[in-house]
Amino acid sequence: MKVTFITHSSYFVELEGCCLLFDYYEGEVPQVDKPLYVFASHCHGDHFSPAVFQLAGARGQARFILSNDIWESRVPEALRPATVFVEPRRTYELEGLKIATLRSTDQGVAFLVECEGKRIYHAGDLNCWVWDGAPRFQNDQMTQVYREELKLLEGKDIDVAFVPLDPRQEADFDLGMKYFFEAAGARYVFPMHMWGDYSVVPLFKSTPPYREYAQAVMDVSAPGQEFEVD
Repeated sequence: MKVTFITHSSYFVELEGCCLLFDYYEGEVPQVDKPLYVFASHCHGDHFSPAVFQLAGARGQARFILSNDIWESRVPEALRPATVFVEPRRTYELEGLKIATLRSTDQGVAFLVECEGKRIYHAGDLNCWVWDGAPRFQNDQMTQVYREELKLLEGKDIDVAFVPLDPRQEADFDLGMKYFFEAAGARYVFPMHMWGDYSVVPLFKSTPPYREYAQAVMDVSAPGQEFEVD
């Protein structure tokens, strides 16, 4: 499969028979003549924009899988029959795709998608949102809730994962990625939600406790990068 980094948390995955687009709000999307499934994990402006309907709807083979915190009124009326609104902790089957949702620690859902024999995880804003200066009990509760949600991924044998690595969390930027690897891991892990600061990727990979994960973490450093993975 080919994975293209669009920007921020948006990735495009090309499989043999179809393509998946996650959390698009801006940027250039590869032009591929295959059925397209568009996922939006929640309504935040850095994860969803109605522009995606102009981009994908014109292809005529697009389906939309949107978190149910996105208002139906934001979907063009003509595309509503091609749209599925999903809730946390549910499973859905759609034209050969099996989709399981997790509950975000911020808003909306994360996606675990099974398609063409591959398992693909996109975290959305499901992350360990620990912040310097926040009350200790709040950070402890966040960590507990995040790790509990990740238990749903245990034993899933994930091929490709898109996981936040947010530099705004400063010293705690690594926690979401760390706990993801401890709970499940994946053959290929693509950092996201980096706000253009890609220095956190080599920083994570070079941190001694995480060197065992380094080979799985892809060297994302600029929008438009393409990666061929098996």
